Amino acid sequence: MNCNRIRSFSLVMGLAVLAGCGEGGPPSGLQNKNPGANDVRVVAAFGDSITLGNRCDCTPYPARVQAMTRKTVVNAGVSGSQATESVERARAVIQQTRPGFMLILYGHNDVAHGTQIGSIVDALRAMVEICLAEKVVPVLATYPEPIGDHAAYAPRELLLNSRIRALAAELGLECVDLEKEFAGGDNLFIEDGLHPNDAGTQIIALAFADLF
Repeated sequence: MNCNRIRSFSLVMGLAVLAGCGEGGPPSGLQNKNPGANDVRVVAAFGDSITLGNRCDCTPYPARVQAMTRKTVVNAGVSGSQATESVERARAVIQQTRPGFMLILYGHNDVAHGTQIGSIVDALRAMVEICLAEKVVPVLATYPEPIGDHAAYAPRELLLNSRIRALAAELGLECVDLEKEFAGGDNLFIEDGLHPNDAGTQIIALAFADLF
């Protein structure tokens, strides 16, 4: 596992206390210190088909995170969905499941549809704001760099990733950097070069589970 993920204390609402890169940090990991009506034992994984896991004949990463942690992980992935069209869905998922944490992996389909990077980041920011208003600890994630049939999207996706890292740093949030986790791992995708295979899905699960 890489230790390149952003680690900092959240300055927003005092919700999160973050561990280090698995070396010398507090043993309790990511915490929600003020969950309100939410259940800190529940995590919502919010995203598109990579989260849903319908493209790989393997166990999706949310189920694997659940197996690796003491959390109930709700798979709130919707295949083909876009971040810019899913802001209010974030609120609905929170109100339906009352998670203490939300893992946000979103934006590729927006890139594929030519959406401006700034608009995607604005949508991610809005999701974070909803989380904080609902007393949910948000976690942002970057995308693995696509290859093969999806390699044409890589330049804009890498730009989006840089903006996601900057947004996380600005807001003092945890950012799971899947771009770095997958670096050089061309054998971690199914044939389309976008969706992770079994090994890639395991890497995503480990990266998220490491938070807790």
